[in-house]
Amino acid sequence: MSWDVIARQDWALTVGERSTKYLLGLLAFVIVVTAYAYPLGGSGTYTTGRFAGVVHGSLTTLVPIVGVLLGYNAVVSERESGALRLTLSLPHSRADVVFGKFLGRAGVVTATLVASLAVAGFLVVYPFGELEPLRYLAFVGFTVWFGGIWTGIGIAASIAATTKRRALVLALFFFFLFVMVWDTVADGVTLALSFAGLVDGELPDPLQFVFGLEPGRVFGRLTDGFVDPSATVEGAWYLSEWVALVLFALWLAGPLGLAYRRFARGDLA
Repeated sequence: MSWDVIARQDWALTVGERSTKYLLGLLAFVIVVTAYAYPLGGSGTYTTGRFAGVVHGSLTTLVPIVGVLLGYNAVVSERESGALRLTLSLPHSRADVVFGKFLGRAGVVTATLVASLAVAGFLVVYPFGELEPLRYLAFVGFTVWFGGIWTGIGIAASIAATTKRRALVLALFFFFLFVMVWDTVADGVTLALSFAGLVDGELPDPLQFVFGLEPGRVFGRLTDGFVDPSATVEGAWYLSEWVALVLFALWLAGPLGLAYRRFARGDLA
């Protein structure tokens, strides 16, 4: 297994790209500015736990686009250029390539999130805020996990497609489906069922579970259940934050695993 060599090389190449610096800089800027503005926005007790609920909306939009844009060309660009065949002629397996690329690019996203959330935590606490260390550590962990999920989706598109254009289209399809369209579809279904008199303004628990499968909503359930003391998770047991933990794990392993099965058996020509 030589995935660590590939991960180090990919890390070095990724952080040196100008587009990567812009993407990660935007992500860090939004997190830090939100933390700076949070104590200025009202009254009450300012805590790092409540800050998680404030910044959650920005993260569910920015982290997915950063993840898929960093991940979509991880493998397919080398496949198009023929460099992938050269890599596989060395003592590297296809699993090494995929795992190394994932660790390299997810590591870049992780470093950015950890650093910017550390600065954000300081801005929330200083001078009048309150640090809730366990809750905030959990939030940082969930956010890094969320970044890994979307980087994995981007890399899954990269190994499932045969050209960069197709990989980009596939990665952006998942971004628009889950980040831009999903809530509108859920609201439309709720409105239609309410108009038909089948529900009273709220979807039944099984449908809430189905629409709650989207990664951002799972991330929200974890934040509400484990981090933000001002929020609660209501509904049936399968809507709980503990089930959300399982769903988060499936989102991390599922897309990448399914795409790898196709990549491992496919022809690289």
